[in-house]
Amino acid sequence: MARRNRRATRPVRHEAAPARRAVTTETTRQPPREPARTRTRSRLARVGQARATGEPSPALERAAALERGHVVKDSRRLGITVAVMLALLVVSGFIVNALFP
Repeated sequence: MARRNRRATRPVRHEAAPARRAVTTETTRQPPREPARTRTRSRLARVGQARATGEPSPALERAAALERGHVVKDSRRLGITVAVMLALLVVSGFIVNALFP
């Protein structure tokens, strides 16, 4: 079943229908809102010194060790997959040359 985003729909703008617009005077108009500020800096680009100093906490060390274990395991799996694919490519080349001389 498809996932549904539960949020309010956007209001429909009718720019092409001037008959529906109400005539307003200058005194009843509200001042335009300022646009929301957007983040100009990238989250990845950090400049300057590291904020964390001193010895890392034991919980952080355990989490880092677990993450390193996952990375090593994934790298090993990727290396095995690449080696098997290269071996299959070489073997298939010999088979094709043997069948179609």
